[in-house]
Amino acid sequence: MLISEKLNSNYLFSEDIILNKKILDKLSRVDTLVFDIDGVLIDVRDSFRKAVCQTVQFYFKKILGFQGSQNLINPEEVEYFKMVGGFNNDWDLTSAVVLFYLMKARENNLKEVDELRSIKPDIKTFTTKMLSPGGGLAKVIDLIEKDGQVKEWILSLWDKDLITKIFQQIYAGEEYCFNIYGFRPSLIKKDGLIKQERIIIDKKKKDFLQQYFSIGILTGRNRREARIALEILGWDDIISEEKITTADDGLEKPHPQGLKRLSASLKTKLGIYVGDIRDDLVTVKNFNKEVRKTKFLSAIVLAEGFNLENKLVNFYLNEGVDLLAQDVNCILDWLERDKIVDLNGKVGVDNFERKKR
Repeated sequence: MLISEKLNSNYLFSEDIILNKKILDKLSRVDTLVFDIDGVLIDVRDSFRKAVCQTVQFYFKKILGFQGSQNLINPEEVEYFKMVGGFNNDWDLTSAVVLFYLMKARENNLKEVDELRSIKPDIKTFTTKMLSPGGGLAKVIDLIEKDGQVKEWILSLWDKDLITKIFQQIYAGEEYCFNIYGFRPSLIKKDGLIKQERIIIDKKKKDFLQQYFSIGILTGRNRREARIALEILGWDDIISEEKITTADDGLEKPHPQGLKRLSASLKTKLGIYVGDIRDDLVTVKNFNKEVRKTKFLSAIVLAEGFNLENKLVNFYLNEGVDLLAQDVNCILDWLERDKIVDLNGKVGVDNFERKKR
């Protein structure tokens, strides 16, 4: 993949971080950091991403009675839904995948997952060619054939509430399901994928964050999921209720209202919101369109594949992201150097080159 000359002139490239030149003189004035949780503070590739895949498989095999053994979706393919936008909620994403396959099953008269998986369109084509950006689950429902009998058949087999409950049992497991979701698992009784989650952020950064920034959380998790994550991080003592916005608040990204509420609570003048998917970037754009006195910079972490061969790098640069990094620690390392090393007040390209060395 080639980075265009225009992007090369707009951005500064380092081994683990890329910065938009226009923000370099602003970084020293950042007073607020707002974090997403999943993919930013905690690695959820072996929890939420796998829960999507296992829920779809369980629903078709155990609930609908489809035969065969091939997995209908893998964790890498979940990313296609995330990138099209509107699927910040993993429960809705899972229900969308089920609908996608039910539409294919009805159209081709299939009751076998291996055939369902192999017949076109595949997930990549469906998300990139057939879904409009940001449409989410509502757009998938709109795609159901308008024929009354077809739609009735598909929706009769699609139980969104049951799909969500299966997901919750797979994710939380016997140990956490009641504490997080208020019910005891009946369909899946084993350890939850929540136990596979790993901390990304360096715990030693906590003191630095508290010293220099107001800290907030804007996440698609519900409040109990978020609170457990904060306990794991050791942040439960620094994130009070007014500093966190979750799915329970009904302010789902990319709507900017959640970030508005946090910026007011945190008394933000200039903040950075650190996310990992398209909706996070769009949230910042929507915020900046509606709010004048307070501004947020957008930061996206890619976790893996942080190199110019990764198509996502080009995508986010074309979208005008302010900071693009390998992980959240790379962003914090940069900010820490900016706060501590930059004693002579130099900022900009020269300072970037000095820090890069």
